[in-house]
Amino acid sequence: MAGWRVGAVAVLAGLALLAGNPAGAAPYKSIDAGKVNLRAGPGTEHPRQWVVSYGYPVRVLETRNGWARVEDYEGDVAWVAERLLSDRRTVLVTKRLVNVREGPDTSHDIVFQAEQHVLLRYLGKRDNWVHVQHADGEKGWVYAALVWGD
Repeated sequence: MAGWRVGAVAVLAGLALLAGNPAGAAPYKSIDAGKVNLRAGPGTEHPRQWVVSYGYPVRVLETRNGWARVEDYEGDVAWVAERLLSDRRTVLVTKRLVNVREGPDTSHDIVFQAEQHVLLRYLGKRDNWVHVQHADGEKGWVYAALVWGD
């Protein structure tokens, strides 16, 4: 009987790790081509829903036969060929103007500001702050609630 309990506890612990593991969450990726059609279904025979550009972040909800069902920052869902996705992540500024700081809290100086819809390269995350890099090379930290794709 004790062996059964140990086994059950091990299984439950494993499930808890999976549930709490960010790797178990839907991964974010970015578009890896110039202009990409997002479609109503998994295949080119499905109608185009909208077009996105290089670097645009998406959250992968599922994959099927070389296609990924993805969600954008507005919650819209469509399909894209998996080969057009990159593991190099970006985040999209979702507020009008955000401060990007030297460190991960408001006591740090502002390095630069980014306007709404600007793409920033995702470098990592600490607590509620995202480490980012602007296209011009400047790096800093932005509060996570001000961007999408982390």
